[in-house]
Amino acid sequence: MQEEERLSEETPSEKPAEEKVLERLEEEEKKLKELEEKLIKLENIARVANQRLVELQREYELLKERYRRDIEEFRRYGHDRFALDVLEVLDNLERALESKAESVQALREGIELIYRQFLSVLEKHGIRAIELEGKEFDPNLAEAVDRELSLDYPPNTVLRTLRKGYYLHDRVLRPARVVVSYSEEEIT
Repeated sequence: MQEEERLSEETPSEKPAEEKVLERLEEEEKKLKELEEKLIKLENIARVANQRLVELQREYELLKERYRRDIEEFRRYGHDRFALDVLEVLDNLERALESKAESVQALREGIELIYRQFLSVLEKHGIRAIELEGKEFDPNLAEAVDRELSLDYPPNTVLRTLRKGYYLHDRVLRPARVVVSYSEEEIT
């Protein structure tokens, strides 16, 4: 009988412990299920992101190839407008050579017209002469190929141009070759 009492005494106290374990187990199973659902969602997000990454990489490679082709095409054909304008000048030169000019003056006038047309074509495409005579020498715009004594100009002034220099827009395309002044003071 004492043993039965002992068992009956243990049973009520053990029951709440079993219930606690079962409750705890249910809570853990619920958390596990939530974590599994989150994992599935994260795996889906990762899969979609990875697919997007692959698509973007493919688009990037296609754009890179297209850009390379565009650059190559521009290198080969980007000057076609300039070439067409120069061909107009060439046509006029050929016509001048074929003409039977009655006088040297008429021929000269024709050549002057073609020269002005050519300068106009160059300017249309951003090429213009660098004007330096009478200005202070600038080594960024010209090469000094000779020096001359000058009483009329201060030292380091461009006296004359031996070969014209040209800009291409705002950049020096070809520096001029010039003669620069020096003074008597520099001699002594």
